[in-house]
Amino acid sequence: MQLGSLQCSINEQEFLLFSDYIANKCGMVIPPEKAYLIETRLTGLMLDVGAESFSELYTHIQEDADAIMAQKVINSITINETMWFRDSAPWKVLEELVLPRLVFEIRSGMRVRARIWSAAVSTGQEIYSTVMCIDDYLQKHHITDVKLSHFEFLATDISTSMLGLAKRGRYDKVSINRGLDDYYRRRYFCQTGSAWELDQRVKEAVRFERFNLQDNCDLLGKFDVILCRYVLIYFSEELKRAVAHRIHGALADDGVLFTGNYALYDLLASEYDTMHYENLTYYSKKKEAS
Repeated sequence: MQLGSLQCSINEQEFLLFSDYIANKCGMVIPPEKAYLIETRLTGLMLDVGAESFSELYTHIQEDADAIMAQKVINSITINETMWFRDSAPWKVLEELVLPRLVFEIRSGMRVRARIWSAAVSTGQEIYSTVMCIDDYLQKHHITDVKLSHFEFLATDISTSMLGLAKRGRYDKVSINRGLDDYYRRRYFCQTGSAWELDQRVKEAVRFERFNLQDNCDLLGKFDVILCRYVLIYFSEELKRAVAHRIHGALADDGVLFTGNYALYDLLASEYDTMHYENLTYYSKKKEAS
């Protein structure tokens, strides 16, 4: 595709430059057969900076050495596929296995709070599903001595644009219908015009931060539940193992890890025990990692 003198197709050399750059910045591996992702998603950025080819755009990015420009590339290229209560099974495990234990431990003074981390949160559906699930659980079981404030929710993503959308907690008709049933919609949303606004109490329960899964997560602390779902599949095998190891360090001794509806037995075998509940595979931390 050409617009005047603008060259909107990417050649092999340009693809290699950008695929290496993207892998370095956010860990995402783009195979040659998906070069169109770079082509379609970075054309707008090329127009913004006045570059007439992807080579010129790359040169501009390198010479600019601007963190804002690097973030614009990340925001443009990252894949943000998400939905409410995706796969449903993790929240069933949360309600039937994890929450009873956490509530007991909070009640008995064994812990002050429980911590939950949603990595690669995109536009917020995953972490907000989790908050709604826990709030609904407490109300359904008439639990008044343990409150939503006893749970700390951290949501991270590398894309600042996605974090901005997630914080707003406003969703259009298409987004609200992806996985959210009428029960949760009635309880936690109100419609304002064509948008659906999430209950302020649910929004305020979540702390959003920018975080790159390639970075050390020690400063984030320990978590009782970690959701790192449908993001590892975009990484190289080496980075998958490195991220899994870092998450192992961030997982409490009795914590659980949800990775999505795909098997990672070989990847996680050295540091995690594989757990099964109905049709879900999830992971717990080995007491003594090999």
